[in-house]
Amino acid sequence: MRCFLLFLFLSIFNQCVIGQINGIVTDDHEHRHTLPGATIALFPGSLQTTTDDDGRFSFSNLNPGTYELHTSYLGYVTDTTIVTLASGSSKNIKIILSLDNQLLKPVVITEEHAKQEETLQTDHINEDFLQENLQGTFAQTIEKLPGISAINVGVGIGKPVIRGLSANRIIVNHQGIKQESQQWGSDHGLEIDQFDVERVEIIKGPGSLQYGSDGLGGVINIMPDKLLPENSYAGSILGLYKTNNNHWGGSAKLGVNVKNYFLTARYSQQDFADYRVPTNTFTYNGFDLPIVNERLKNTAGNESNISITAGANKDWGITRLLYSHYSLDAGLFSGAVGIPRSYALTDDGNYRDLDVPQQKVDHFRISLNQILYFGSDHLTIDFGLQRNLRQELTQPEFHSIPLSQLDDPNDKLAIELLLETISIAAHYEHHFRHDWKNIFGINAQWQRNQRSGFEYLLPDFQTFRGGIYAITNKDITENWLVNGGLRLDIGQNETEYYRQYIWDSNENIIDSLESVATDNLFFNWSASIGTNISFSEGEWVLKANFGKSFRVPYPAETVSNGIHHGTFRHEVGTPDLKSEHGYQLDVGAYWTKEKFKGSLAYYFNYFDNYIYLGPTFPAQFSQLPEAGQIFQYRQDDAIYTGFELAWEWNPLSILELSQTVDFVQSYNPKTSLALPFTPQPAIRTDIHLSPFQNKWIEESYIKLSHQYHFAASGRLRIDRSEEPTPAYQLWSLGIGTNIVIGGQEVNIGCQMQNLFDNKYFAHLSRYRIINVPEQGRNFVLTMKVPFGGKWKKN
Repeated sequence: MRCFLLFLFLSIFNQCVIGQINGIVTDDHEHRHTLPGATIALFPGSLQTTTDDDGRFSFSNLNPGTYELHTSYLGYVTDTTIVTLASGSSKNIKIILSLDNQLLKPVVITEEHAKQEETLQTDHINEDFLQENLQGTFAQTIEKLPGISAINVGVGIGKPVIRGLSANRIIVNHQGIKQESQQWGSDHGLEIDQFDVERVEIIKGPGSLQYGSDGLGGVINIMPDKLLPENSYAGSILGLYKTNNNHWGGSAKLGVNVKNYFLTARYSQQDFADYRVPTNTFTYNGFDLPIVNERLKNTAGNESNISITAGANKDWGITRLLYSHYSLDAGLFSGAVGIPRSYALTDDGNYRDLDVPQQKVDHFRISLNQILYFGSDHLTIDFGLQRNLRQELTQPEFHSIPLSQLDDPNDKLAIELLLETISIAAHYEHHFRHDWKNIFGINAQWQRNQRSGFEYLLPDFQTFRGGIYAITNKDITENWLVNGGLRLDIGQNETEYYRQYIWDSNENIIDSLESVATDNLFFNWSASIGTNISFSEGEWVLKANFGKSFRVPYPAETVSNGIHHGTFRHEVGTPDLKSEHGYQLDVGAYWTKEKFKGSLAYYFNYFDNYIYLGPTFPAQFSQLPEAGQIFQYRQDDAIYTGFELAWEWNPLSILELSQTVDFVQSYNPKTSLALPFTPQPAIRTDIHLSPFQNKWIEESYIKLSHQYHFAASGRLRIDRSEEPTPAYQLWSLGIGTNIVIGGQEVNIGCQMQNLFDNKYFAHLSRYRIINVPEQGRNFVLTMKVPFGGKWKKN
């Protein structure tokens, strides 16, 4: 306690001596639009930061003296500002960036920001946030943001949830191309290397207008890396270790720019063992079974990714060509897949080996991002090819597959899904006047899926999605913006007939699984109108948006018929499903005042013909072994509503207090129950302390975090097919600093997650149904060594 009081005294004393620079970055438009994501470098000290969603930034813990601030933003002329600080003083500055005459205004499109972001609720995060809050998957890392959750299977597989919606209701737009990775499955992860993510924009609300069918719940935009200055190089080497599951990882990146031709390459590799949970039993069909040594057997895995980007940054535009290959090999706890065999639960002395059940994923991608300038207008074209290979492995006898029906009696390939996707998108931004711009766009996607393996779930199918849209943005006054748009779409699902027999233990045919052939066309439209009004010189901002959105059913919802390996239940599609239609209202208020900023957002979504998977009623039971009751896709009207509250307060330049509250309520008017997989309401609180710095230690911090998740129970919180989940709370502690050794910066971070090793259940975990708690105490150690420089022109 004495050490803590001494540390607090020194920090407060230091606060009286050191200074602070606060600022806002805007463009030179008469309405002074703020520029989120602008980069500000401070010299001397070599500190660097980026502006937040409101275009604001801050440098704290500064000694008295004169500083240079270099501010850059793609499409604008770099600005240099001189600031002199007296002892203990604070300076508030405004930095105004002018458009680069050679680029002539390729700002919003160039950075791939959403065209509706001025009126929708939007979060921006950078690689510093990702590293400070690093979790097992990218989806779990961004859970800290209000309104964001994750469906997870252990620690290596996760998919994001936005305001209770997930899978084919949200889009992950990876550098201009929609990520396609069989996202309809709740056990299918995102297949994104989180080390390869530098900037993210998350749109919470209807995105169908710009992005098409699957964007009605929101969009996660993973932005391209920032372009390096001409004749420069930069890179980093990152190392990672996690104590809970002996997780080793690393990532190396190198980028060069020679006469504005650039090349960037990254390689990442991670390997993890079975993870530890704070319990020694789990429940299957009412029986308590052992978890030996508190290790969840067969949850080890490995992940790798390679990505290469090449291109040019010229007066006429920007070209980016990207290749990537993501690979994941992960085991599944056998207790969650059928009746657990005793040998599958017994400790084999090796926490890193992989047995069945297991999933393997390989995701290949080649994409082209082309931006062309035409005076003050510009055209952006994205073209992508994706090949996603998913393999799910298990023992044939677990599913009564006779060995005589297999070409190879040692074959363990239960399901193989090969999904090939071709995508193209283009949008043209035309500036009608300085205060009025219009965006015209088109996108199309073709898919082919082929199956193999001794199990059956989905037949071969092909899909097509295409649409055209127009969006207009008009500044009515200096403080009042309105926008709106209209979109027309066509979709097609073409599936093949398939039949597979079911055998009993004596190899007699007792039934069959059958999927009918379909060829369905869908025509849809979407529209939105929104407004953004600011008051008191930008201290108050009000946003509102009303939109009509849609979603085309996916073949997994119309013609599936079999056991879904990751959930181990018999799922049956409904061939005559119609398109979902959503009517969605979003309103938000934002307040910024010196050391405090806060926001409150409310949303109400009404869905017509909402598609979801539920148990058959009256109950029907599967002929497949161990599959239990059949689950079938159905359509009902549905309501999703809720709110998000967030605030930050800096009572001292070294101290930041912040809190987020999010609440999602789903409701099925037909059943008077909640919809499945509705997130638990949560409150997250952070105390962030930045101690004083010196010439060797920069940007150090100590962060104490607390999470409280309310219970999910009762007919208004869970569906009849779900188990109640009790409330829980978690504490975590983070420490980080930048050390400068011989002029070389080294970033070091340590997280202590689940500090008190609490036993808790996450409602969205696939292991919740068998009472397997989440990961126990975990120490996460990271070290990153960035480097870079410039060379003179020849």
